[in-house]
Amino acid sequence: MVKEENAEGVVEDKVYRVLMDFDLSSWTKDIKEDYTKTSQQRTGTPPFMAHGLLGGSDVLHLYRHDLESLLYVMLILATHCEIQHSTKEGGLRVRQGLDELPYKLWFGQPTYEALAYYKRGFFSNLEDFDLSPTFKDLHDWLWDLRLSFRKGIRDREIHEESAALRRRQGGVSEKEAIPEFDYETLGGYVDYSAFIDPVSKLKGKLRGLIVRYDPSLSISTAQVDSGK
Repeated sequence: MVKEENAEGVVEDKVYRVLMDFDLSSWTKDIKEDYTKTSQQRTGTPPFMAHGLLGGSDVLHLYRHDLESLLYVMLILATHCEIQHSTKEGGLRVRQGLDELPYKLWFGQPTYEALAYYKRGFFSNLEDFDLSPTFKDLHDWLWDLRLSFRKGIRDREIHEESAALRRRQGGVSEKEAIPEFDYETLGGYVDYSAFIDPVSKLKGKLRGLIVRYDPSLSISTAQVDSGK
């Protein structure tokens, strides 16, 4: 309910209705104005949420968290589903003939922290994807995306470990201040360009796919070095 002035200049109460997911709502009196409460950022379907938000290592919801969620959506679609053409119904269905669907553990963890642990392991190892034959042409794109996150997470850890070590060794003078780290893009490895550029490597039926976008939309000018 808000107070608004009508055509006659009289202030009156007006009620507006909003359609929303009530389970993701919060009481306004409980919301901090600086939005630093971790629970305020934990909105979404857990298996598709960024691991930093789930585990609490990231406080604010950033652009790269949405890119991470898109990666998970693509990954689960490509590993859990197939397109069936031989039956009368046809269409998308859950893969058949597997003892267990890949990343099934992501859908049964009792806590956010446990799920964050498994997702962190997804980036720390380089086990290949078990993609459905239907989506095998997405392999290189998914691989490059995971590699970008892996490199960014690694650089963030190196930066934080180095900063902590220098502080323990007697503090840091203003002259020797610790360099800033770009948390928004994990050191420039995870941005719009990093997500879209691998499209040029797509093979099979997706080869030559054209994505029209403005490179200036990237929030970082850093380039992903695939040789690292």
